[in-house]
Amino acid sequence: MQKITLDTITEAVINHGDRGKSHPRLYEIYTSLVRHLHDFVREVNLTESELQQGRNFLNQASHHTQEIPTGEIHVLTDLLGISELVELLHDAHRSTESNLEGPLYVPNAPERQMGDRLGIDTEGDSLFLSGRVLDLNGQPIANALIDVWQPNSKGLYDVQEPSQPLGSFRGRFKTNESGKYRFETVVPLGYKVPSSGPCGELLGLLGRHPWRAAHIHFKLSAPEYTPLTTQIFIAGDPHLDSDTTFAVRSAIVQLQKHEAPEELKAHNQSKPFYTSEFDFVLKPATL
Repeated sequence: MQKITLDTITEAVINHGDRGKSHPRLYEIYTSLVRHLHDFVREVNLTESELQQGRNFLNQASHHTQEIPTGEIHVLTDLLGISELVELLHDAHRSTESNLEGPLYVPNAPERQMGDRLGIDTEGDSLFLSGRVLDLNGQPIANALIDVWQPNSKGLYDVQEPSQPLGSFRGRFKTNESGKYRFETVVPLGYKVPSSGPCGELLGLLGRHPWRAAHIHFKLSAPEYTPLTTQIFIAGDPHLDSDTTFAVRSAIVQLQKHEAPEELKAHNQSKPFYTSEFDFVLKPATL
């Protein structure tokens, strides 16, 4: 009979089973995770009550809420920097940087036409965003699918605010023959990650702020190209250097303000608005 001690328990857990014969990659991940977790428990001399607090935290984080309909586990990996670390490990060099999808992506967003407005927000500042989708040689990619989603001018997504219809500030566009895209939206506001649940409580206990820098999410795909999920950030946001998910890198856009009467008339606007451009670069699926 195997004797389980402080010195033998880690290897006993690792070797319990077929040792990766059925699923080698899973066993590789499992082995490393067990070693690190056991080392962590030893290093901090974890107590039974602290272990139970951890269990309670994970149980609470898995519950669905209005703020995060799928639970907070996704938020937790973002706040620990794990999500962004995975992006950094596997980022597609030479193409536009990949970035976090986040927990509020919704598939099958409304299909929209070039120049359409993403949503209605009378209090927000209109933003006309345009650009191109290009290959690594700077050539346009026609009919690329762009899936975009963002919060409104209050920092809220449609699934978080009952007054917004579902699909608000979400849309899917196709680039034209020149690889161009264009749509109207509002300047998004930076927002706090959900703080009414266990993740928010954890941030408070650690003295960490919960703010995300203002951003817009994108998913891009085209035949024969590697799909891209990314975010672009708004220059001047006060949390660019301290985004609580550590996601801000180089994709930061400058907004140009327009307030001349002739510009307002040309864009059918009654108050000052903004424009910006951003080009996306996709790499071939073969690379």
